Amino acid sequence: MRLIKERTECYESFHKSLQYFTKNSEARGDLKLLSFESHKSNHNLLEKYSFFVQNLSAFQKKILFAQGLSEIHLLTQEFVKRILQSKEVEIFLFTEEKRNLVPLNKNANHAHINSVNKALKDGILEWIFETRKPTIIPDLAAYTINGSKLNHMLFPIYDSSSGYGVLSLYTTASKVAADSIENNSVQIILGIIVPMIIALRQKHSINKLYQELQVYQSKVQNDFDVNTIGNMAEGLLEELGEPLQVILSLSNLIENDYPQVDNEITDNIKKQVAKVSELTNRLSKFAGLNKPKTQNLQSCNLNKIVKEFKSVINATLQNLGIECELDLEDSIPPLLSNPNEVKQILASVFSLLKAASQKGGAFIIQTKYIREKIVLSVFTTEHIEGLGTEFDSKFNVTVKLVNELMKKNEGSAEFNSLPLKGTIIHLIFPLKRKLSV
Repeated sequence: MRLIKERTECYESFHKSLQYFTKNSEARGDLKLLSFESHKSNHNLLEKYSFFVQNLSAFQKKILFAQGLSEIHLLTQEFVKRILQSKEVEIFLFTEEKRNLVPLNKNANHAHINSVNKALKDGILEWIFETRKPTIIPDLAAYTINGSKLNHMLFPIYDSSSGYGVLSLYTTASKVAADSIENNSVQIILGIIVPMIIALRQKHSINKLYQELQVYQSKVQNDFDVNTIGNMAEGLLEELGEPLQVILSLSNLIENDYPQVDNEITDNIKKQVAKVSELTNRLSKFAGLNKPKTQNLQSCNLNKIVKEFKSVINATLQNLGIECELDLEDSIPPLLSNPNEVKQILASVFSLLKAASQKGGAFIIQTKYIREKIVLSVFTTEHIEGLGTEFDSKFNVTVKLVNELMKKNEGSAEFNSLPLKGTIIHLIFPLKRKLSV
């Protein structure tokens, strides 16, 4: 019991004040003050916990019936906005090469996409994945004298221990503590949806592989049937030549040895033989013209080609005073291509580097195998004019040549050059090549 001798208007009832105090384990009989943020009563605190629990329970029930990635995105967007007041909520996942982030929502705002990928290129996401904590980046576009009215909040998403993507929010919240209810609720939601997203993407990948397998099977079966019929027809054409020649010889023999036989009969035989002979010649020419031209594709060891190429350009590098280092991944799978075309691509890339490099410069050639793609990368600290933007690259003849050769190999080339960061060139070759119909 406590005795209040003054006016009690400024005091609250005793039972309500108990919520602020609890027994202190360090000192017997002491009471310590508890901080419940802005909540002033147990009733409000229980309401807050009850709201978050009900929210998560409702989300879990609905997400179990989600049929696709778009539905998962919509549900996540809806429930995250209940936890944190947000203008936009987007889920971004890494591409196979982990060089870009793509949104789960196909209608995502382009400015939102650009800001997330800028954070990736600036190294902000690396720090976020290391700390494993939500990070807030002020939105400079919404910045005023009183501060930023809108903040860009990023939550890391993991696949086991590696980075898988980010949950990105445009929110009015200025901070979210790592031990707050809001952060824990978002982490629980991510823990629910990430396995579902991975499972759906794997299912899609398996279905795609199965479809490719069926295409290959049908193509091989059809090619086998057509090839068998073609071989039989080619053999028949060759066998028809000899009987036709015998028929012509016998017709001439009949004309010479049996003059009483009407010449009209032998002429008719010769005409019919000539028709058959002309038809077989046409079929033989058609078969020859429609045989697939050999592209000289073969299994290529990319590391071996790169080493051979370096040995060829060594003398030029020494004369120019340029260093070249190799960073080749061991045991990468072989590449299905034309070795001469790969060497031509390397020669074109080297011509770009040679024109821009100065004495004492250096570049690195790297090979990596990343998810059914073989990536040949070239790094240099020199800035190459004409590679700054995609628009500039269109007018560079050497770049156009490299792009065309990569398209011929069903691959792609990426060029990036900045004055302060140097030049990076990625040549991406597919491990699997399409069958030409």
